[in-house]
Amino acid sequence: MFARILLTFVLGVCALTAWAAEISGPVKIIATTATSLVLSWQTDVETGTRVSYGAAADQLTERAEGGVGTAHEVTLTGLKPGTKYFYAVGTARKKLAKGEFVTSGSPLAGSAPVSSSPVASTPVPKAPSVIGKIFAPKPQPEAAPPTRTTWGNMGSLADHFARHGGDFQAKDADDYARMAWQFGQQAKAGGLQVKLDEDGTRRVYDPKSGGFAAYNADGTTKTYFKPNSRDYFARQPGRLVNARTP
Repeated sequence: MFARILLTFVLGVCALTAWAAEISGPVKIIATTATSLVLSWQTDVETGTRVSYGAAADQLTERAEGGVGTAHEVTLTGLKPGTKYFYAVGTARKKLAKGEFVTSGSPLAGSAPVSSSPVASTPVPKAPSVIGKIFAPKPQPEAAPPTRTTWGNMGSLADHFARHGGDFQAKDADDYARMAWQFGQQAKAGGLQVKLDEDGTRRVYDPKSGGFAAYNADGTTKTYFKPNSRDYFARQPGRLVNARTP
């Protein structure tokens, strides 16, 4: 009798813990191919791990599960190339976050990517008259230098990409390094918050996108990610400086 009461109490505590769990930070896509994808997320307490997914937001019929903990990672396999999927992450009892992704590659023959909503047919507007008008060509973004010249420690790049590449939907490590370099160029153009440390380290923050990066004194990148804490930049060392200062 006592053992039955104890078991009921333990199961009740586990259930309450699962329902009280909250997700910490965004769900990250840390690896993807044409037919598989890895989702990763954190919770504030230990919970089970489950991903429900499918080709429609109201038909998450496929499932994948993992272990119990605060760090969760699930690999989805058997996906269709070039196809849009919807997903919800959480536990067997509670969905904590939802989203969508599109696999790489081309759709399989006879199939097409799933659209999240019907697309209405829209008449093509007539082109405006350009008589008497001169249009300047749209400026193209500056091409990033090779990764080996923009990333400070090449030995750390793979780890930083694995942990933070999903924050920016980077395709690979080089794409992630390019985005970090362009973020630094955006800071030099003004509009972003910049702190300069005594050792020459520059820390840059964009309140709109939530992006944060740190750069060495020579301008190469240390790291680039989206902090979970809103006051993360305020707690960083250094003094605020004019972003255009050499």
